Amino acid sequence: MPSALPRWSSWSYSSLVKKVAVFGNAGGGKSRLARRLAELTGLPLYVVDMMQFRPGGAKVPHNEFLQAHADLLRCDEWIIDGFGDMATAWERFAVAIRWFTSICLSSLISGG
Repeated sequence: MPSALPRWSSWSYSSLVKKVAVFGNAGGGKSRLARRLAELTGLPLYVVDMMQFRPGGAKVPHNEFLQAHADLLRCDEWIIDGFGDMATAWERFAVAIRWFTSICLSSLISGG
């Protein structure tokens, strides 16, 4: 990852962006990106694999994972690293896009 990531100030996107979903191929650097974003923004980082699997590798029951995922999406701030399954991935996209769209609309309406 390039070391030249911007240092965000209080007026930039870091003060607006509160929900980030990081997706990508295995080995593509998404976990590293997610950790770096968490460092830069102070947003809490959640790793989907840690929600889906218990220590030692046993899979969490699917309904338990779905409930934990739904609870997380209701939080005000997050960076979520990983894919999970198709249904939860689309839920993350929808939440992040709805939130970002509301910020953009609020900014347009207020003239900022």
